[in-house]
Amino acid sequence: MSGWSEEYSFCETNSSVMAAEIPRYRYRVDRADILIWVDTLWLAFAKENGATELTEENVLGRSLWDFVGGDDVCTLYQQAHSRVRSSNKPVVLPFRCDSPTLIRHMRMIIHPEEGGQVLYESLLTKTESQPYLGILDKSRPRSNRILTLCSCCKRALLEPVGWLAAEEVSAKLKVLDAERFPNLREMVCPKCAESFAHGSENGNAA
Repeated sequence: MSGWSEEYSFCETNSSVMAAEIPRYRYRVDRADILIWVDTLWLAFAKENGATELTEENVLGRSLWDFVGGDDVCTLYQQAHSRVRSSNKPVVLPFRCDSPTLIRHMRMIIHPEEGGQVLYESLLTKTESQPYLGILDKSRPRSNRILTLCSCCKRALLEPVGWLAAEEVSAKLKVLDAERFPNLREMVCPKCAESFAHGSENGNAA
């Protein structure tokens, strides 16, 4: 994808103090996109977010694509891998990784390494409190309905209205079904897809 933003100096231009303060979550895949290393911070972050099944024993030796939800999201990452390996330069993907009570603004830097390996490094750049958001709570009971969520900006698709902030959709769904939230299906919304295609970073995702 020719429009991916290349990460030339993001890590180099920050001071050593800032680099030490920004949480970084890292993992590495080989040339076949098999997970071969995860760091302890990544494992702790997964556990904190309710993904207790993502232990070192359960992820190493498996394909990265076993853990990436949605065909659109897989395509986005696969295009990033192709770009990184062919150019030998990193790319950066801004995204959000929200919890029911926190908005997390993050940057994912995908680094090329020797032998076709790729290092993922996600940086937590900003957090904001938000009112409890039930649709993001994995412990809540789910209905048979499906809600499409953008993997990058965390907006949700509510037909026939369109893409709305997750909190707006959550409020509307409470009226429709107070006990159960729909299952979440991840994809990349048109706004984020266009932003990445033109090489710009979507302010909603950063």
